[in-house]
Amino acid sequence: MSDSQRQTVGPWTLHEQLGQGGNGTVWKATRSDAAIALKVLNSTKIEQESYKRFVREVNFLREHQGMPGLLPLLDSHLPEQPSKADRPWLAMPIATPIAQSLAGRSLADVVEAVATIAGTLARLQSDFDIAHRDIKPGNLYELDGSWLIGDFGLVALPNAETLTHEGRQVGPAHYTAYEMILSPTTARPHPADVYSLGKTLWVLATGQAWPPEGHQPVGIRGFEIGDFRPHPRSGALDQEVDLMTRLYPEERPSKDQVARDLAAWRTLGGDAVVLDVSDARSRLRRKLQSEIAEQDMVEQYKELAHAAVRRLQELTRPLNAALKDLYPRTQVDSMADKLTQNTVRGHHPGQQVLFRWQRCTIVSPFDQASSTTLRLSRSLELLGNGLIVLSLLVLVSPKATMGNYFTWGSGNRTATVGSIEAEQLLEDAVSELTEALKQGIDVFVEHLPDPADA
Repeated sequence: MSDSQRQTVGPWTLHEQLGQGGNGTVWKATRSDAAIALKVLNSTKIEQESYKRFVREVNFLREHQGMPGLLPLLDSHLPEQPSKADRPWLAMPIATPIAQSLAGRSLADVVEAVATIAGTLARLQSDFDIAHRDIKPGNLYELDGSWLIGDFGLVALPNAETLTHEGRQVGPAHYTAYEMILSPTTARPHPADVYSLGKTLWVLATGQAWPPEGHQPVGIRGFEIGDFRPHPRSGALDQEVDLMTRLYPEERPSKDQVARDLAAWRTLGGDAVVLDVSDARSRLRRKLQSEIAEQDMVEQYKELAHAAVRRLQELTRPLNAALKDLYPRTQVDSMADKLTQNTVRGHHPGQQVLFRWQRCTIVSPFDQASSTTLRLSRSLELLGNGLIVLSLLVLVSPKATMGNYFTWGSGNRTATVGSIEAEQLLEDAVSELTEALKQGIDVFVEHLPDPADA
């Protein structure tokens, strides 16, 4: 484009486009050879949300001119009757996007930059109760060695008119806290800023284009900061990201706490002897990738199996209570009943048993070997292939001699651990167990000796 063809906005001559958002376009612009970044609003209708937000952003920057940490406002124009020939605009210095400025720099530099941003957000909150609501790398900059926040189009001001329509997401995709998606008009903006800053920290520390969705718990293989950038203290940053991206806003640290945590990170292990295994850790993980993945899967299987046990205990709790009501000295949830261990334990040739849980509730009023005993036995096993094996038993028999009066067994029932099918298996099996126990109780009471025979 020749100089004679260049478009002008007010006193500014537009050059190349620097960026574009939903509400405006940012241009490199000049006036008397001074180059600035000019944000030009797309809308010319003063009743639209985009225009109201632009006015709010300009007014915010005017009122907080000179506050450290904010990309400064150089000039602005808010016409009373905007038109294509007279568009609203604001002028800012041309700053370097934070991701570009940090490219190739140390992890300590990344943490220092994000700590500075967190400190600015904390001061906006403590001094003015102001939240940004649009924190992402694209809105953070470096200018003359300072780390700055820009683009306050979604700024949340105290006692300001609500401009957000319910059902419309507020904030940047991939960086937005879930509560801001569910209900942006009622969500607390300050914890939402912490969530977005946690995602930003992870992206800047790893050099990735986008963060994972949702909460980022510490210890997730392949998504730790040290997996992308080996560092002896990267684990502490993973813990910080974990806290900052919690789903529940009240579980996240405050902005001030984040700023203090990140400032403290740089001094961790400053005087202590540190064995830096971060590079070796990365190489080891690459070599043991399949083994580690298998170990992680086993741990997930075990967690799900424990959850299945808790569900089974919940479903059988009324049965235990009924037997305790039947006979107050009923022994509930015995772990050492040998008959149960031998009868209910499954046999799984070729399969490793990763986890086994067995319990037996025993109703046995008399000590004689031939006296009648009622057993309610449960067993849940986890196999190496991810299947749970459920086995249930109702047994009415002499206490310590051969033979029995009533037996019901569920057999070995299997389902994939953690699946809906496994939940259905538990519910169906316990439903059948309940009916069998009713019959077993009748047989048990019938075989107890009458007082005249005692």
